[in-house]
Amino acid sequence: MRRYLPLCAAAFLALPTVALGEMTTFTRRVVADFEFSLVAGGPFNPGPVDTPFIPFQAIGDLTFELDPAINDPSAPTTVAFVNATGVLQGTKPTDFGPFTISPNVAFLGGELTNIVRDASGEVTSADVRDLLMEWELVGPAFGRLYGKAGLNFDADGVTIPFAYGTILSGPLPFDVFADDGDGDTSNDVLVAIGRNRTLRVVPEPHSVALLALGAVGLLAAVRRRA
Repeated sequence: MRRYLPLCAAAFLALPTVALGEMTTFTRRVVADFEFSLVAGGPFNPGPVDTPFIPFQAIGDLTFELDPAINDPSAPTTVAFVNATGVLQGTKPTDFGPFTISPNVAFLGGELTNIVRDASGEVTSADVRDLLMEWELVGPAFGRLYGKAGLNFDADGVTIPFAYGTILSGPLPFDVFADDGDGDTSNDVLVAIGRNRTLRVVPEPHSVALLALGAVGLLAAVRRRA
């Protein structure tokens, strides 16, 4: 069984970790889910009625940055987010063609509030409120789509860094415009209505593979001992 312990240790060490005092910035792999209804009479839907809502999904890494006060156990129970960046690759719908989505257009604010810490000062529970970013969706088939207002996300009872399975959500509908490229957003056409947006934290692919490998090795060792 001893020869399998390095595999298990490697699997554990491969999991992303952030030590206390170094968690001002952290990166997590997320799956973004949202839905679009294409507006009638627009460039993507020339028909007379809006389309049913179409599920979209993208996956990639987002980096979140908090005010350094997060590292002070004596700090107030509310700390500001100061940035969130990244690029996610579209995975569906496949007939929409390749695309990316990103919040890199503008970061508009957000807070980590109701912070609870353990005896060592590590955040064990907190709520995300109004994590607000301007997003864009870019693809060769349709150019650049964007919102003229930020999209906010909330979550209750999170840890820092975000644990696997954490879901940040924003249920309110939002307008999506097509950038016509002339630099004047007042002329851009409304092309879709979006809704049901979520960001779900998932393991990195290599972490999943190593954990599975470690589990298989441990199971094999147990069976041999039996």
